[in-house]
Amino acid sequence: MRTALALVCAGVFISASAAQTSFPMVTHVSPVAVQRGTTAEVTVECRTSSLAGAYKVLFEGTGVTAEVVPSQAPPADPKSPPPNVTSCKLKITVAPDAALGVREFRIASTLGLSSLGQLVIVDAPVIPEKSATSSLAKPLPVPVPAVVCGRIRAGEAVDYYALTAKSGQILTFEVICARIQDKIHDLQKHADPLIAIYDRDGRELASADDTYFADPVLTFRVPHDGEYRIAVRDAKYDGDPRWVYALIITDQPYAVYSFPLAVNPQQTVNAQPVGSAAAADHGWTLTAPEPPGLHTVPLRHNGRATNPVPVIVTPLPLVEEQEPNDTPPHATRMPVPGGANGRIGQKRDLDHFIVTAKKGRPIAIEIFARRFATPLVSQLDSHIDIMTVDGKILASNDDFVGKDSGLIFTPPTDGDFIIRVRDLNNKGGDGFTYYLQCTPANPDFTLKCDPAKAMIGPGSRTAWFVQVTRTNGFAGPVKVDVQGLPAGVRASPLTIPAHMTQGVLVISADRQAPLDAAAVKVVGTAKATNENNQPVVLTRTAIPVEEIYIPGGGRGRFDVGLMAVAVTETSDLLEVKVKPIRITLKPGEEVKIDVEVVRSPRYDKAVTLDVQLRHLGQVHGNPLPPGVTMVEGKSKTLLGAGNTGHIILKADANAPECTDVPICVQGFVAINFVVKIGYASEVILISVQK
Repeated sequence: MRTALALVCAGVFISASAAQTSFPMVTHVSPVAVQRGTTAEVTVECRTSSLAGAYKVLFEGTGVTAEVVPSQAPPADPKSPPPNVTSCKLKITVAPDAALGVREFRIASTLGLSSLGQLVIVDAPVIPEKSATSSLAKPLPVPVPAVVCGRIRAGEAVDYYALTAKSGQILTFEVICARIQDKIHDLQKHADPLIAIYDRDGRELASADDTYFADPVLTFRVPHDGEYRIAVRDAKYDGDPRWVYALIITDQPYAVYSFPLAVNPQQTVNAQPVGSAAAADHGWTLTAPEPPGLHTVPLRHNGRATNPVPVIVTPLPLVEEQEPNDTPPHATRMPVPGGANGRIGQKRDLDHFIVTAKKGRPIAIEIFARRFATPLVSQLDSHIDIMTVDGKILASNDDFVGKDSGLIFTPPTDGDFIIRVRDLNNKGGDGFTYYLQCTPANPDFTLKCDPAKAMIGPGSRTAWFVQVTRTNGFAGPVKVDVQGLPAGVRASPLTIPAHMTQGVLVISADRQAPLDAAAVKVVGTAKATNENNQPVVLTRTAIPVEEIYIPGGGRGRFDVGLMAVAVTETSDLLEVKVKPIRITLKPGEEVKIDVEVVRSPRYDKAVTLDVQLRHLGQVHGNPLPPGVTMVEGKSKTLLGAGNTGHIILKADANAPECTDVPICVQGFVAINFVVKIGYASEVILISVQK
């Protein structure tokens, strides 16, 4: 029986007949925002699982820490069942210099490691939601600046707030709501928030719907002194008690968008904001951080700072588009490798760039502007054409990554080529900013890891499925390691061979492993060559994949940032034993793997065996060598309440040779129709030899 070390959360007890142990499934946080430089208490809520025994919180990034606030003493009898705790209080401390924006977090408990939660770090005082209802006639008064935390609780619900403003004052209103729901595991429908401004007589003066994808931003110039009403609702008048939001209200300089989008490391450039910052001041600058990649940083001028805006930090040489460049003869020249900052400034605007390339040497051409679930929120839905200097189209692309276009172009001849950038719908404006990058298409790879967390009791194991995507001709093996594991936890060796795209990591906890949790990274390394045929070592960090419930029972996957491992109390399955652990197959040959499941005394329900990660017939992870499959009809995988089964593997007649490819057998325990937890065997090494 798992018994909580410290029952630190509020809840009610459930029956001792409860079966499988679920991990905590976070649905929302209230209030969802915390001001930096302060310490505040928030409540994390779950819907169908328990936060009993919560003891640690892991946050993405730095500057934010939390402790679980005790609210209940442990039961006198340690054999008593853990309580069903549906809410948990956290004491959040945010450093004065902590980065603003949405932060991912996970709560570690004696029962498991929670699904992803999200918290918003803000700069203004936070006003928590109130239980009292509001109306246009009786709005809740709020100061300026402030961040109001509320909920779109039910269908047709509208929250009204009132503020006093001066004539000519420029106010900015931003709702953070939809973007803190996309990564939530068990939230089947999402909000589409809308904001509107009314005068005291109820006349609508301005409104906004979709700015940062589904979340609105509204810049409002106050027409006269007086009181104004702000309304927040769902655009479809839908609602849900878990739809929390943070309404940012500010009279400080605010940048909805900013140009340029790409800057060299540690360089300071003049910035052109869109929003109230453009009217509030001139001379804004942006200083890029040192590490390459996508960041958010504020614009600064005379001791003032805006909200953070996205910036792509790149060491490549950069140019800025020079108007007029609406035709190929007036194209802005850019280097390869290099990048260009541009903006589709008006309707039907066309931006042309000219590059010099060598015959047969492919170049990667990519737009960075608007990418869902990232800070890239430009209004541009880009489309690119690759043309000859006389205007003949050689290649085109619309959506390469999200709404951003891109392609690999292999020049048919030496010489100059034109890259044309436009908006797909021929729209344009100050917010249609982009960064165009052109680099040699060098061999490379990316990694993803599914699932995004591991939680096992002492002596138990679980599996992560690592998927590699090779690009630009890279065809080599990739060595995979796990960094930051807690004490007593190990990851099995893994090198994904050149002829495979997936592999499995078995995460094991020693029998004496202490209760703990840690954020980790899965990192891949490989040897390749650059455009000059010189050897290089590529190091890439895997993107964790969070499991998302899809209405109807499907298993969705969403890229996240926080990957974690936790040692819990005793697992439902103590061990999955297999034999043999080394297998050599000939093409056309079958082999039997005997499996024994060792259960915890508290778990006597169904167990399902598999060597793949599957749900409703869809394969999400498959570490088997090419040509090797599990023979479904001959395998005993549905154990019910039994403890023994077997897996039959077969190499087909054309299976290629391989040596010591790692797999494992997992015993899956179902939490509900969608969610299941896998407990892994030790690594089984498979070889195919003719």
